[in-house]
Amino acid sequence: MKKTGLICLFLMALYQLGAQPLLEKRVSLSARDEPLEEVLYQLIDKEGIQLSFSNSILPPKKRVTLEIDQQPLGTALAQILDGTPIAFRVVGGQVVLYRKKEQPEETTTYTISGYVKDAETGEAIYGAVVYEPDLLVGTYTNEFGYYSITLPRNDHGLLFSYLGYRTDTVTLSLLKDFLLDMALQPAYLAEVIVNSFADSVQLETGLSQITINLAQAARMPALGGEADLLRIGHTLPGIQTGTDGFGGISVRGGNVDQNLFLLDGVPVYNAMHGAGVYSIFNTTAVRSIQLSKGVFPAQYGGRISSVWDVQTKEGNSNFFQGEVDIGLSSGKLTLEGPFKGKKGSFFISGRRAFFDFYSEPITRRLRRENDVDGSIGYYFYDLNFKTNYQLSPKDRVYLSYYQGKDYFTDRYDQFKWFADTLAALRDKEDIDWGNRIASLRWNHNYNNKLFGNTSLTFSQYFYRSEKLIDLEILQNDTRLRRDIDYSIYFSDIRDFSLKTDFDYSASPQHQFRFGASAIKHRFQPGIVNFNQSSIIGSIELDTLGETNKQPLESYEFDAYVQDEIKIGKFLEANIGLRASALAVEDKVYLSPQPRVLLSYFPDKNLSFHASAGRVTQFLHLLSPTSFGLPKDLWVSATAKVPPQQSWQYVLGVKRKFAGGLQASLEGYYKTMSGLIVFKGIFLERINAQSWQEPEAISRGKGWSYGLEALVQWEREKASAWLGYTLAKSERQFDNEINGGRKFPTRLDRRHNFNLQFLYKFNRQWEFSLGFVYATGAAFTFPLEEYEFVQPPGSPPLDIIQTPRPVDNLNNFRLPAYHKLDLALNHYFWQRKARHAIRVGVFNVYDRRNPLYYSLRDRFDESGELNRQIIQVSLLPIFPTLRYSLEFR
Repeated sequence: MKKTGLICLFLMALYQLGAQPLLEKRVSLSARDEPLEEVLYQLIDKEGIQLSFSNSILPPKKRVTLEIDQQPLGTALAQILDGTPIAFRVVGGQVVLYRKKEQPEETTTYTISGYVKDAETGEAIYGAVVYEPDLLVGTYTNEFGYYSITLPRNDHGLLFSYLGYRTDTVTLSLLKDFLLDMALQPAYLAEVIVNSFADSVQLETGLSQITINLAQAARMPALGGEADLLRIGHTLPGIQTGTDGFGGISVRGGNVDQNLFLLDGVPVYNAMHGAGVYSIFNTTAVRSIQLSKGVFPAQYGGRISSVWDVQTKEGNSNFFQGEVDIGLSSGKLTLEGPFKGKKGSFFISGRRAFFDFYSEPITRRLRRENDVDGSIGYYFYDLNFKTNYQLSPKDRVYLSYYQGKDYFTDRYDQFKWFADTLAALRDKEDIDWGNRIASLRWNHNYNNKLFGNTSLTFSQYFYRSEKLIDLEILQNDTRLRRDIDYSIYFSDIRDFSLKTDFDYSASPQHQFRFGASAIKHRFQPGIVNFNQSSIIGSIELDTLGETNKQPLESYEFDAYVQDEIKIGKFLEANIGLRASALAVEDKVYLSPQPRVLLSYFPDKNLSFHASAGRVTQFLHLLSPTSFGLPKDLWVSATAKVPPQQSWQYVLGVKRKFAGGLQASLEGYYKTMSGLIVFKGIFLERINAQSWQEPEAISRGKGWSYGLEALVQWEREKASAWLGYTLAKSERQFDNEINGGRKFPTRLDRRHNFNLQFLYKFNRQWEFSLGFVYATGAAFTFPLEEYEFVQPPGSPPLDIIQTPRPVDNLNNFRLPAYHKLDLALNHYFWQRKARHAIRVGVFNVYDRRNPLYYSLRDRFDESGELNRQIIQVSLLPIFPTLRYSLEFR
């Protein structure tokens, strides 16, 4: 309660600093028998009041005599209009005059519906705003660009806007239901990089829902010169990450497994390449990304901390075009275009990393210097494909496919002669992991109020590692000994789902969304181990049987309904309920999840927000390190292990100021239950059943709370944002973990600052920088201690290990994390081709931010064994050079 009270006081203070209701503004006015029209114009000219009225509604013979000295505007208008049939109200930052008798309750309504698309490519725009400013009523386009808005019979001016596009306005007389498709022109001047709603539109149910401007994200500094969506997300308040992105994302104190990544509506289990250095989302293939980090609407579920809703491009439906993009870190090729007759389009894009081009020759040379053969290689690739076709004016089908993979290999071959004896050591390790995602979607426009979409989807995440150590000793071509240690570890997760969603525009005050889904989860971890010594004959490794391969299946069912409600002139609400059920083994879990999001707009430049909601997550992640590594194992809640639950409460305020400045402040408090922590060190020792035992996991709960501030500034040629987060996140498990006491999470960073700046010199040149400073992450040092006792006798003998329990988890802090990135972009055009060259520097002053510390025993010059603390860092100063070519 104390924390909630502090948040309220903070929000009230910001309101007092920036908010002054228009009708309370003090004005002075003097009139002696003057026409009403002239008196009103005095308010406009001398006091700077924005009045909107038609001269035709003014009584022609009305004259005014009064003397007003520093009175509220509302009081002054009441005196001026006394005795007339004219009333007034504040609409969008101005005072509107109207005839009282012209405001009867309108009972006849009609619906305007259609699609909003990109004027150049024909791509549907997801999240575009459709707004009627006089009535303060509006809606958003769905992921297919469709909108439907119901308004009273009258003349209306509709405003269409989206980040990175020019706002367009259409005036029409609404005398019947109306079909209206809009094509928005891209805006190439500097726009706001990140925003949660259009500047001139009051349409939001919380600050926690954010749209990321992809065009601007591509202009900011990036590792290797390639914009990455999740790295842009790192710069927003409330989002914490490990060193240089390694180890996953924590949103508002949540675990790395509590983030839902959706690719065209399909859940992605591992959205990272290289354990977090890059994401799987190729920005060239992405059409839009919506981030929900607070209480999200009822249409979303399955994770308890955040939703990253990524929609891929559908393909240019007007003309064929392509793009080649190549840099030091990766290369991309993209092709897209319409089908004959322009009833559909296709899009295909591929990306491959180049890290193995550097690592293999370098490590091969280094190993040869030590009389060793072999090398180390790593790369990843992504493939995106999507096509759509219009079956009829009301029906369209979409087919999309994604495949991505990381591949790591390590070869180490050493041959040593000792007189007539040869010792041959072969050490080989291969690791690959990735995702396969497919979806078939059909959307149907039932009528101008009801839009439906039905999807059949498939999602797979796989991990496989193979390790072989083969030591062979030969003497005079006779095998004396052969020792082999061979193991295969794999994990395979497959989801099959069927879902349907509907959008229904009931009235100007009610926009409904409802739907249902069914998912079959299949989890299959397994391990093959083979150990053999003193072997004389040959070994057929491919004949080894698979063990511990025990799949676990569960079935998840979800249904939801939500209503976006317009309450009066200044209050909006999104009230929803999501009901989920999980059937696993002989157990059924039922979970009702209410969501309430409220927004209050006292005027055009000020908004208050409050929300509360419950979310259930039926999945857990087994991780010995909590880093969110590819090897970590996803498992379902079971009869023995219940699902995760979370309640979150949010208060926020947003204020727009003059000069392109706006600021927001948000406070949150979140509780989490049903958490588990994996007590084992080796995932290879478990399978889909044994992990549930008390010896393998501990159960607990968590808390997180904090304040988030975001200041944004925009001018014609420059834009910037500064984010700050004050946060705390704690966990508590049973007595075996930290003695049952609370402890901070690994990504608990008390303070986090992020500054992003973009300056556009002209159409061809622009400069950007990014700076981050964050409190050091928490860590346990050492992770575990052992007493090593060498038994008497000659080696090799087993070492006796006596573990010592750690007194306090995450009891140390890494040094503060900070770095500066710079980028310079140049664009030029030749005929129908657009060229872009990006140069820059990642980590300009070469800050060696520690990834972790380890203890290492080394012999000094005198032969004594000393323990040293070793810092491991990830990314030093790194140059950026990238070239892209767009052609048609």
